[in-house]
Amino acid sequence: MRNYIYTSIIGLMFMIQGCSDWLNVKPSDRVSEENAFSTISGFKQALNGIYVELNQSDLYGRALTAEFVEILAQRYAINEEATANLLLSKYEYGGSDAKSRASAIWAKAYNLIANTNLLVKNCDVNRSVLPDDYYHIVKGEALALRAMLHFDLFRLFGPVYGKDSTVTSIPYYKEFVLDVKPSLLGNEFIQQVIDDLSEAEENLQEYDPVITFGPKGDRLDNFKSDRNLRLNYYAVQALLSRVYLYRGNNAKALEYAKKVIEVQEQWFPWVKPLDIVAGSENPDRMFSTEILFALQNLNRSSIFTALFDANNQKLNNLLPMRDDVVNSVFDDEKQDYRYMTHFASGTVDLSGVNYKVFNKYQGKDSLFAQMIPMLRVSEVFLIAAEAEESSTDGVKYFNQVRNSRGLEGIRSSWLSWMLEEEWRREFIGEGQLFFYYKRNMLTSVKSAYEQYGTTSLTLKNYVLPIPDGELKYN
Repeated sequence: MRNYIYTSIIGLMFMIQGCSDWLNVKPSDRVSEENAFSTISGFKQALNGIYVELNQSDLYGRALTAEFVEILAQRYAINEEATANLLLSKYEYGGSDAKSRASAIWAKAYNLIANTNLLVKNCDVNRSVLPDDYYHIVKGEALALRAMLHFDLFRLFGPVYGKDSTVTSIPYYKEFVLDVKPSLLGNEFIQQVIDDLSEAEENLQEYDPVITFGPKGDRLDNFKSDRNLRLNYYAVQALLSRVYLYRGNNAKALEYAKKVIEVQEQWFPWVKPLDIVAGSENPDRMFSTEILFALQNLNRSSIFTALFDANNQKLNNLLPMRDDVVNSVFDDEKQDYRYMTHFASGTVDLSGVNYKVFNKYQGKDSLFAQMIPMLRVSEVFLIAAEAEESSTDGVKYFNQVRNSRGLEGIRSSWLSWMLEEEWRREFIGEGQLFFYYKRNMLTSVKSAYEQYGTTSLTLKNYVLPIPDGELKYN
């Protein structure tokens, strides 16, 4: 890994401010590693800083949720004047803009991985600083964050795993080092992800307040509250389910999905229709009760303003969705809560074409209006539906998602082809559809430009090129 990724040893030290307002933070002066981890507060600041930095626009604050990877998934009808996005939608990765954006994702993700490694190391080096509960929570979350970041880099820059798991992929860093690590084979890399997540689960299973108090956490300790804004115990299990499904191990994917499903009704209930009514003053467009893990972004509304607000942007600056294509995605089931809530503003005419206004990231003055969803409980139900050996068993999980969206269930014989349709609906603007396509090695996906059209792609299109500056190291 190039040295510039590791230029800051503790570049993410932040001052804590109470409750979920720990995200109202400003960078402090860089301090030595020894001093940084000499107090409980130092560990808190380091961990909180990583969560804050995940909100960067080159990571989950934009590129890996609503923008870059959604362009690759053919979500948006890109205008011809938006040259950079148009080339990206055609999987032309050789241009300077595409290279720059891919390089920024790579560099910033590995930078945060370096910081997770500092945390993991110092949890043990400075074990005497941390009480047992803090030790296991901080270490567990740091391990989970390291795994999550590596896994998403793998899903972008790694090989098509389902085709050949022994192809060389990318490096996995478990230590803070300046030396270059060799790239691993795909199956070796995935095993490292699973190992980290399994260790995270072990650390959190007796100490995470989410198990006793649910997502609100322990309100007597600010650091232990709002557990759905952290990679908590159940979010780690959901991640394990996601990773095992990607690996093709359906039995383990189902096992971990069921662990989360067991507590879903108690801790992550389906959103209530009254909370998402489009006509209400402040609808919960994120379906926040269902979120296992979200980032808190105090400037989240800028995602809507910059990418989707047709009233304030010209067509060449927008990521627009055609009205007829959206209707096709939802198969004209306009009673679907997602259709009613995420496209509540109806259509807008731009250059003679009707486009839907995508409202999911619109909102203010509430915690759910600051959330960027990273893991939803609906995903583990869809994983369980796919992973079950029998479609009769699988459709039961699938229909729970359908019913929670105001829709009738389907018969088991429809399950295999309806799964793809549900992934298109459920995760709009959340960056998961492209990875669904890659996992299933699809060479034809729904077009963003025609109601019933398709876009062709090759398996090579699923693999972003490793940044030029990194090639000599791998």
